[in-house]
Amino acid sequence: MSDEKKKKSQKSKFRIYAEFIPFWCLYKIMRIMNLHLAYFLSRQLFKVMYLLDCRHRTRAIAHLQHAGVAHNTDDARRMAKESYMNFSMLLAEIFKLDQLIKPGMVKVVGSEATIREACKTDGGNINLIVVTAHYGNWELAGSCWAREFKIPMVSVFRRFANPLIGDYILRSRQSDVHKSVPKDGGIKGMLKALREGKTVAILADQHANAKEGVETVFFGQPCRTHGSPALLHLKTGVPIVPQLTRRVGNNFNFEFVVGDMIRYTPTDDKEKDVQNIAQMYTSALEKMIAEAPTQWMWSHRRWL
Repeated sequence: MSDEKKKKSQKSKFRIYAEFIPFWCLYKIMRIMNLHLAYFLSRQLFKVMYLLDCRHRTRAIAHLQHAGVAHNTDDARRMAKESYMNFSMLLAEIFKLDQLIKPGMVKVVGSEATIREACKTDGGNINLIVVTAHYGNWELAGSCWAREFKIPMVSVFRRFANPLIGDYILRSRQSDVHKSVPKDGGIKGMLKALREGKTVAILADQHANAKEGVETVFFGQPCRTHGSPALLHLKTGVPIVPQLTRRVGNNFNFEFVVGDMIRYTPTDDKEKDVQNIAQMYTSALEKMIAEAPTQWMWSHRRWL
């Protein structure tokens, strides 16, 4: 991003605090509520947001039809609203994460071969490149994965437009076994983590620009996907595991859904290798998202 664009995108101090104060009040209120009351309050807020946020509501409805997940406009509207309600639950869970996390709360399901090889319970686990998505409760995944499989994790985050809100969100993510590094310049930190035997987690389900992304197909439509997991795999040989954190019911229960482990033999064409690997984890995420599609964030930009 150019200096001029950065300057335009920066928020004034007044706007930062104007956004942060209601956020902070909501945070404090939900902290003293029980989970289901916090869910209820958050749902009411997201119902209002769904009505008022025309841009993202329209995009979600269009994406559901574009991907062929919804059969018609009415179906797309219903699914878009369900997706908003899923993320209303996520907001309450982020605010109360440290109050809710407990050992053994996440069950691992999916590829039996991956679970057997990479998700052992005897402490003999291998480190991985976990490729995940804005699905279910992805904020929960870092610390729980690291604790479950006894390997520290490093995840990548995009800097928040509001730094005060960002500090609160990041605080809920990090723990003694899970650290976050900013996306800008993060590739060096991820390489270092992998070479130290740590697991790295990367969200790879949003539109990537021409510099960072490669062309792939997602739900039958062309898109551009972040190629950094593929590059890390080619540089280190550490296996890639596609993974989602799927919500089960309404009582803070989740599943780690894992796909087939990706190990790729490189050729002399690095550019094609990156594209092939990116398509492999994109297709794997698509397959898992399709099992419960309303838990995915349909309102963000994905397709070209």
